[in-house]
Amino acid sequence: MALITGAHAAPTTPPDPIVLAQEQLAQIAAYQCRIDSRSAQGDRTLMRYSYRKPGYVRMDFTEPHHGAVLIYAPDSAKVRVWPFGMGTLPVLSLSPSNSLVQGPNGHRVDRSDVGTLLRNIRQLQQGGKTTVIGKESLAEQTVLHLSILGAAGVSIDGVHHYEVWLEDRHGFPIKVVSYNSGDREMETVVMNALVFNPHFPADFFTP
Repeated sequence: MALITGAHAAPTTPPDPIVLAQEQLAQIAAYQCRIDSRSAQGDRTLMRYSYRKPGYVRMDFTEPHHGAVLIYAPDSAKVRVWPFGMGTLPVLSLSPSNSLVQGPNGHRVDRSDVGTLLRNIRQLQQGGKTTVIGKESLAEQTVLHLSILGAAGVSIDGVHHYEVWLEDRHGFPIKVVSYNSGDREMETVVMNALVFNPHFPADFFTP
């Protein structure tokens, strides 16, 4: 009786880069980066963005309000704002839903972290189409370029289509372009000067 050898293994599906990025992010307790955001209307926001789990956010602005500081603490569910710089008056305490502390496209500070972005992308992937465009070079580093298009009629926070560039080591998104259902550009966000698990002073998020 002849033996049958060389059976072919079933083809394996390559892991989803967004899922891998979520897994990598789960290992990171905190991060800090510079954000350069430009809306389709020409509004520009420049800031140093700091995040610490389980949801502390601090934004130190260069533009449009140089010196302004905004801090969100999940335990109080309030946004504190120093319009003229830390340690100066007035100090405002606002709800994250207040339009005064939302971005041009209605972005909320309590939903501004990369984890929320990756979850939104995963939602858009359901029933949609993810295209791996390939490895590219961006800001002198190797990145993976992806295109995520939602199913017909599906948008997440007004976004129907994302173009995303993930840095090679941690799968962290360093550039994101969002489009609405009419495929009109909404916003371009570039993140650089990344630092993972930085040491923040004890009162950095609770001054």
